[in-house]
This record gives sequence, structure tokens and C-alpha cells, in this order.
Amino acid sequence: MGAKYYESELAYLREMGREFALVHPSTAGLLAERGSDPDVERLLEGFAFLTARIREKVDDAVPQIVQGITDLLLPHFLRPIPATSIIQYSPSLKALRGVQPVERGAKVSSAPMQGTPCLFHTTQDVELLPLQVGGVQLDETSASKPVIRLTLETTEAGRPLVMRREGLRFLLHGDMSLCATLYLWMCRYLIDVEVRSAGKQVSLGRGVVHPAGWSDEEALLPWPAFSSPGYRYLQEYFTLPAKLMFLDVLDLHKMGELEDDTVELRFVFERPPALEGRISADNFRLYCTPVINLFEVSADPLKLDPLVYEHLLRAAGINPKHMEIYEVLEVLGIRQGQSQRRRYEPFFGFAHGAKDAKDPAYYTLRPTPSPIDDGVDMYLSVVTPRDVAPSEVEETLSIDVRCTNRSLPAELQLGEISSTPRGTSSAAPFKNISPVTTPVRPPLGSELHWRLLSHLAINRQSIADADTLKSLLALYNFQKTASPVVGRANELKIESIRSVDSTPVTRMMQGAPVRGVQTLIELDEARLGTVGEAFLLGCVLDELFASHASLNSFNELRVRLHPSKTMFRWQARSGRQRIL
Repeated sequence: MGAKYYESELAYLREMGREFALVHPSTAGLLAERGSDPDVERLLEGFAFLTARIREKVDDAVPQIVQGITDLLLPHFLRPIPATSIIQYSPSLKALRGVQPVERGAKVSSAPMQGTPCLFHTTQDVELLPLQVGGVQLDETSASKPVIRLTLETTEAGRPLVMRREGLRFLLHGDMSLCATLYLWMCRYLIDVEVRSAGKQVSLGRGVVHPAGWSDEEALLPWPAFSSPGYRYLQEYFTLPAKLMFLDVLDLHKMGELEDDTVELRFVFERPPALEGRISADNFRLYCTPVINLFEVSADPLKLDPLVYEHLLRAAGINPKHMEIYEVLEVLGIRQGQSQRRRYEPFFGFAHGAKDAKDPAYYTLRPTPSPIDDGVDMYLSVVTPRDVAPSEVEETLSIDVRCTNRSLPAELQLGEISSTPRGTSSAAPFKNISPVTTPVRPPLGSELHWRLLSHLAINRQSIADADTLKSLLALYNFQKTASPVVGRANELKIESIRSVDSTPVTRMMQGAPVRGVQTLIELDEARLGTVGEAFLLGCVLDELFASHASLNSFNELRVRLHPSKTMFRWQARSGRQRIL
């Protein structure tokens, strides 16, 4: 027990006891006198010690209650944000004879760091082709229709393969201000995509270029089913904005089979791109995917002891300083002499009474700051209903968990995620082409308490208000404590919001009028750097407002930049559905 609790209770007993005695002299008059009897003093000190112990227990219980409520209402708030990056595969043109798919979830790793390799997995599908980017050039000779010429190179064996209906996925790579500007021009100011090869030219139109990487299937972070997807976009945007820089160029099959090893994609725009630097082949990357430092493993088995209230979870076979529990996937009880296993459900969940189980059992989790470093340790406790007698049979828990490598990935540099875990192989060489982001711990203790209260208060208000919206975004700027530079950059994006106004509107949806809201957000260009970065923030806010649209309604977002008065418009959306 901390001495502060004891000293506080003893001081309260002596000081407030005297004041209470002055108000009630007939019933508590003796409290006003300072006693000289050591036995009486010992008695008062004993009471102070006991009440201090009770107070400490109450204070200890508050975070557990808050964590339970948060786990029900905002489960993503209790999860750390692992280290992330983007890797690029580099297939050999001559060695690759066909399409080589690499499904999302592929495991990659770094070389051992302090004896432990950092394990990652991919979050998007990648299809490797005998094709590479040969060069990129911005042609502004025609001021009315500037063109980006992108040259692709293949082999004779690859000619029948590369012009596909599925098209190609490019990552806009490099400085974020340049990439965001390219992203804006590709999404809003593109008027045509032309394919040229061996004297043949085909026009594909403007509708073949689509933003990629925004779907739930391509999420960077594993997302709880009961959490709003709009919050996921905020976390991913603040964590790895390059994850949103993917573009698909579809319907290349209209070109037909190539007759030459070189093909040129010409992106024609209605106005010159406002680029601050020159573009090159380095800015258009093929065969890229985000990766995240998460892996599944079994925890050390736990032998239940009725005298032990909670158990520290550790991943089996991994240095405790190099692992951190991200989430518990499954808890099974194995009883001595019985073949049937008992499944433990999360106590702060929705499984209570949902199943007609003979032997219901639950578990609770308590994340707590680690005493050995700046990481978080996870403790597990088992819970049974009051009317179920505790089992007298010896039981061992088998636990599957999803883990991170704690703070270890923060030491990784460019190109150091280039290996595969033992027992696996890769279809082609790869390496990370973006810096590894710093792992972020979840808020705990009093910080979690106030963040939860703030979030619940915001949930009762409309985010169509500048102060409310900025407060919500600030709650998701977890990088502020883990990486001050990134956190400050995120703060500037949040502070760029000058005003938010909403207007009731009516739109036709499937032949019927539907009432909704048109939201106008004004952003300060000076705080965002480029018009492209303002557009990217607008794309994220569009997802956020769409997820907040009420039932049988929609949101239609408008973003106006100050002082240029540039206006961006998004389609009316009801959740994930776009209203035509």
C-alpha cells in the first residue's frame, strides 16, 4: 500500500475530526482534543491504515471498471497500435512465367534484433507479374492537357499476361506532399487514360482509376466488430497515411495482347498538377502492400489455482521483453482425466446467457504498465457465475493470443524487413520501402478514464461542429505521446479545421426521396501544406461522417479550402452505401 493513502486518511481524521467535533460537540466533542494516550493514538492510526487500504482497493477497482466499459463500448481503444510499414516485392522479369499471387496475411520478418526477429504480416493481396516500371515523365508541352507518361516493361513471355481486366495496382511513393497531390489529380482531375504500344493506342476513359486499400478486407488494423469503421480510418490515417496512397488502374484488357515489350500508360489531366518537385519511376511502385507487426502464437499454459486471482500472460518461447499481448483469441480449459475442453468466453462481452451451456466460464483481461519497460503486460482472471460451484478437478488453460514485438520494431531501418519466418518462403525478394512506425500503447489508468468520458460526451453531440470534431480527432492522435514529431504533424491537420456547418437536404435514393445532411468543412491550407493533403484529409472525414449517418439518412460532404476557396465534393453516403 502506498504511504500517501495512509497519510491522507490520518490527516483527514485529525483535521476534519476537529472541525466535526466543533459542529457536534455533544456527540463527538472528544475528537477536538489531541490525545496523549499512545494506545488511543495507535487505535486512530490503525483505523487510518484500514481505511487507507479500503480506499486504495476502491481506486484500484475504478480502472478495471473503466476498462470493462471501454471494452464493451470502444474495444479498439484498449488495443495498442503495432509498428507498421510498406514492403515492395521485386520479382525477376525473366524468372516469372505467370501471375504469382501473394495473399494478404503472408508472413514476413526482419533479421534478428537482440536475438529476436520482428514478425509482420501483409494486409493486402499482391499479384506479381513479369512487368516493371521503366520510367515516369510529366509532359506539360500541352498546357491545356498535361500528361503523365508511365512506361512499363515486360518480356515476350509476359505479353499475354500484363494487360488484364484486373489491371495494375500502384503505390504513390515518396514525399507525402507530392504523393497526396498526385493522388488528388488522379482521383479528381483525370480526364482520360490512354494505353500505347507498338503504334496501337486505346482510350480507357477516366473511370478506370480507383482508390484502393480503403475496404474492410484491406484494413491495416484488425478491427472489432462492434467498433465504428470511421474510427479505423482515423487511426490508420494518423498512423500510416501512405497506406491510403494506392490506386488501381483497371480494364487494361481492352488493349488486347501486346506486340511489344514496352507499353505506355498516359494519364491525361484537365489542368497541370501543382507538384513541388519532379516525379520519377520511384513515385509509382508496383507490388507493394502494408505490413503490420502482428503474429499469432500460443501463450504459456496456465494451471488454475483457486488461491491465485490473476495470471500474467506470456507468449511461449519468446523473450518477455520482446513481446506484448495485442488480443486474446481463444481460451480453452483442459481438465485432468477429461477429453472435453471447456471454452472460456470474454466476461465483458455478449455471450452471457446466449448459449445453453452446462458449465459457463468467462475470463477478464487487465492490461497494466509493465514494471520492466515502457510496455504493457496483460493479466488474465477466470470468472464463473455465482451459482456455479468452482471445479475441484485440476484444470489447465490453453490460450491462443495475437502479439506484437513490443518496442523492438522501432529500431528497424529502411530495407530491414526482408526475410521470411523459419519454415516459410517468399515468391520474390522484398524489403520495406517506408520507415517503420513507432508502436503506440493504449491509454491506461486515469488517462483511459478521461478519454472514455470525453468520447462518450462527444458521442452525445453532433460532430458537425468544429470544436466537437477537433476534440474527436484529438482523441485518436495516439502518436502524440509515442512520436512527438508525428503527433505534432497530426495536430496541425486537426487544427486546420476552421469551421463545420450542416444543412438539411433531400436526395433521391432508389426512386424515393431521402432526407439527409450536407456538411461543409472549411480547412486552412496553410496548416496542411498542399492542396493534396487537404483532399486526403477530406477523404478520411468523408468516411467518418458517413459512418455517423443516422438510420434512413445520409451525409453529403463538402470541403472548402481557405483562402483559395477551392471546393471538393463527395457523393452522398449512408454508411458504406453511396447514394446515386
